[in-house]
Formats: sequence, C-alpha cells, structure tokens
Amino acid sequence: MSTVHITAPRVPSQKSAPARPAGATAAAGPGRRRSPLTTAVRNVGIALDTAARVVFLGRDGVEY
Repeated sequence: MSTVHITAPRVPSQKSAPARPAGATAAAGPGRRRSPLTTAVRNVGIALDTAARVVFLGRDGVEY
C-alpha cells in the first residue's frame, strides 16, 4: 500500500514580466506615439476596409 503525501501545489518561479502589454502594442514600446498623419492614414484605411467588406460581403444580420 502506498503512502499519499499531501503537499502544496507548486508555484512556478516568477520571472520578471515585461512592463508593456503583449501583442501588437509591444513593438511600439513605452511612450511611443504615432504622428497625426500616420494616424489619419490608418483610420482612412480602416474605413475603406470596412466599406469594402460591407459592399462585397453584404450586411448579413443587420436589420433596419
């Protein structure tokens, strides 16, 4: 018959976590801001992309 030992769950060693969030914003680094022109071009691109999706894919599920 084996003996069961009850122990506390292991806690993984915590390494220093990055101060910035992971993902797309991580490459920008802390304190970096886009220029107003870059932001405007990005926003126009998002608007055109959205309009193209509505035109080509339709308005599924949208009621008036």
